[in-house]
Amino acid sequence: MAGIIKRLREEGKSVVILQRSQAAAVLVDPDYYALLEDTLETSSDLKAIEERKDEPTVSFEEVSKKLDSK
Repeated sequence: MAGIIKRLREEGKSVVILQRSQAAAVLVDPDYYALLEDTLETSSDLKAIEERKDEPTVSFEEVSKKLDSK
């Protein structure tokens, strides 16, 4: 395992682990993994925004008034 981690640090962001000559897993640098997670979350947020862009909205003032009246 130490050799794989050394290779990961020396050669790049990921190491593909093979099992019977087929990709079985991918080992990635922790910083790169965090970047991938952030990118995925941002992409998911953008998709949600795009899907809801034509839905009706409520202004901040309207929400404030409704909350204050309770």
